Amino acid sequence: MTGSQDLTTAPMAFDDLEQLYDLMADTLDKVGPDQHSLFLSKLVMILAHRMGDLASVTEAITLAEDGL
Repeated sequence: MTGSQDLTTAPMAFDDLEQLYDLMADTLDKVGPDQHSLFLSKLVMILAHRMGDLASVTEAITLAEDGL
């Protein structure tokens, strides 16, 4: 994702989302409840760095927080 894209551009295919969900669930089980927050924080920072766009990352954080 580049600075000219937003979170609604080129969504991930549903089958890929299901695969990602399974991977996340398995990984969270593997790291254990005591490490969930650290793992998720590290994952967000890695993905944010790869995205390279502060506005998109900020939008994603806001969307994830909505309703919690």
